[in-house]
Amino acid sequence: MSTTAVISVAFASLGLLPAQTARVEDPLSALSGTIRSLTNRVSPAVVELQVTGYSATEDEKGLVLSQVSRQTSSGSGVILDPGGYIVTNAHVVQGAVKIRVLMARNPSRGKDARLIGIDRESDLALVRIDEKDLPVLELGDSDKLQQGDLVLAVGSPLGLRNSVSMGVVSATRRAISDANPILYIQTDASVNPGNSGGALVDTNGALVGLNTFIVSRSGGNEGIGFAIPSNVVRNVYEQLKRKGRVSRGSVGLFV
Repeated sequence: MSTTAVISVAFASLGLLPAQTARVEDPLSALSGTIRSLTNRVSPAVVELQVTGYSATEDEKGLVLSQVSRQTSSGSGVILDPGGYIVTNAHVVQGAVKIRVLMARNPSRGKDARLIGIDRESDLALVRIDEKDLPVLELGDSDKLQQGDLVLAVGSPLGLRNSVSMGVVSATRRAISDANPILYIQTDASVNPGNSGGALVDTNGALVGLNTFIVSRSGGNEGIGFAIPSNVVRNVYEQLKRKGRVSRGSVGLFV
């Protein structure tokens, strides 16, 4: 053994060598890793819906023409049951003749879906594909959301399948109009056409909202998106799954 090695061993035995500095992970790297892990866990349960139907044709100025043509559009959906039940927006599948579901993990293997039920009042619909053991998202409690909470929006904006954006909850109980009883979740996470029916998840990976529409002067994202709260989604989903329609209590009052 060399003299240097002997001296090193001696100093080590006496505890006189400088302590090894523990490697501390950079906070930004830790945050990035957490978001990446959350995305990998959530995204497989969010699908793209390609919808084919017939609607009135519009000219270049947006005016409706008298002729009806076959049109194709796309939206997003969230798998809530491993047996193939997928919740989406009613306006995504309204008037659909054919609904094609493209999975995040295997987009080339699309599956035809059938419409189980639709509820225009809440703008929610339920479709199903014949598959088993699918990845799902758990429904969270949207009443626990607070302004400033971090959220992720997952969907297929402009047909760009399985896209993820991050933002915060701008408001938790946003009323849009007196005629609409739903109090929406407002978020600044990037939401664009095609995100409709996609997932809004919290940091635990739970579905807290279903992205539905944006307010924009340009037609694209301006940081003002709205999602249907998960507690509303839960109620409508369970009724559509059980009986294919939604029943609501009402009180008739005539003067």
